[in-house]
Amino acid sequence: MSENLVKKVDERGQDNLIARLYPPALTVPVKIAAGAGMLERGTVLSRKDDGTCEVMKAGGNAAYILHTAVDASGSEDVPAVAYHSGNFNPDAVIVGGDYELTAADKDALRKYGILFTGMLED
Repeated sequence: MSENLVKKVDERGQDNLIARLYPPALTVPVKIAAGAGMLERGTVLSRKDDGTCEVMKAGGNAAYILHTAVDASGSEDVPAVAYHSGNFNPDAVIVGGDYELTAADKDALRKYGILFTGMLED
């Protein structure tokens, strides 16, 4: 009666999303709003008034960075995992459309423990 207790869960290559080890990259469960579409790892999420999250765009409330890609194109909210702290490469994060993170967005994320450090900075 032999049973395989080891399974390969996920395989991930180098994506340069995490820039430094401090503060530690910690995760939290979140819900992605229905109809948000396919979201890639590293997408900056804004928290809506109802507690669900969507892709960061103008007027959003920056709160998290998506840990793992998720498909939220259906009609129901989708559970996901997001970083609520960590030090990230600003060139590797994703936001909606042609929107760019502002200094105010980065400051809002800093309150949650999310910092940005360019990969070529010392």
